[in-house]
Amino acid sequence: MTTIQWEVSREELAELLAYPRRKMRDNMDVRFCPHAAFYNPVDERCIYCHQDMECKWLNHNDELVSIEDKSDEDIKRELTKAMDYVEAQLTAAHLNRRACTCDNCNWLNRVRKVLAVAR
Repeated sequence: MTTIQWEVSREELAELLAYPRRKMRDNMDVRFCPHAAFYNPVDERCIYCHQDMECKWLNHNDELVSIEDKSDEDIKRELTKAMDYVEAQLTAAHLNRRACTCDNCNWLNRVRKVLAVAR
């Protein structure tokens, strides 16, 4: 297992994970969720739920999960999944903008830089 040389602190990595966490929670409809958005891998309602990806990601990246307990590869994988999620929220017209400074694009640019230098 290789160790990634991060150019940012663990606190900054935790901050980067907080943005997609807020976006996912804001976009999820959990009014009828029997587990209050805590993924249960043995419940068929969770297995076949349309929000299972978000629930799984949120449970792996909850504020209570210590970032120090995550391996470098776990952090890299979770940031990549979060990038995919945030990018999927953008419209086609939005993706064509070259110098957008919205929260989504600012976050995506920060994560891309972090992942590009993470070796």
